[in-house]
Amino acid sequence: MSCQQAREQGFTLIEILLAVSLVAMMATLVFGSLYLTTSVIDSARSSSANEQIVRSTFRVMTDELSVGESNEAGPWIGINGQQDGLPADSVAFLTMGQFRGTESAKDTELVRIVYTREGDRLLRFVRRNLYGLTDESVELVELANKVKGFNVRYYDSKSKLWVDEWDGRARSDSPKALLIELTLLQEKAEPLTVRQWVSVGAS
Repeated sequence: MSCQQAREQGFTLIEILLAVSLVAMMATLVFGSLYLTTSVIDSARSSSANEQIVRSTFRVMTDELSVGESNEAGPWIGINGQQDGLPADSVAFLTMGQFRGTESAKDTELVRIVYTREGDRLLRFVRRNLYGLTDESVELVELANKVKGFNVRYYDSKSKLWVDEWDGRARSDSPKALLIELTLLQEKAEPLTVRQWVSVGAS
């Protein structure tokens, strides 16, 4: 059998090695592309979920803060706090009972709202009975998780300055505006910080 006939009947070792190398290279390109596509999709989903959390959280807070009030029974209190070196403010104020979590309240009934960060959660407490001595009338809702920072500033219309705290026990008015800053942790990305302005008494 001649050399030419042997080549026509089968592949040489070099040809087999070249074919295997080409298949391996193509598989690497395909799987690399799939991994990259999956990573991009996961990142987009995570970003979308965080945006949804921020939108719903700010919608609730804007609705309630914009009609917030302060009186002797429920003064507006803004406390500048920190947890693990990061902003963890607390805000307490009165608002109308028609908002979320207070279905049993009448439209004209004032409720006490408290926003505060505990660990990685932003919590909303609602007290329907302002004069109640027990916690039975308190409802708790988690507004957001993966929270790294919650910071609130208040605009004082008398001094025309932004301040970090507000003590309604020492004054009769409410802040005219608030600047809310919310920082959320993201997977495989830098923390996301979003700011929202709220005018009080505008609606």
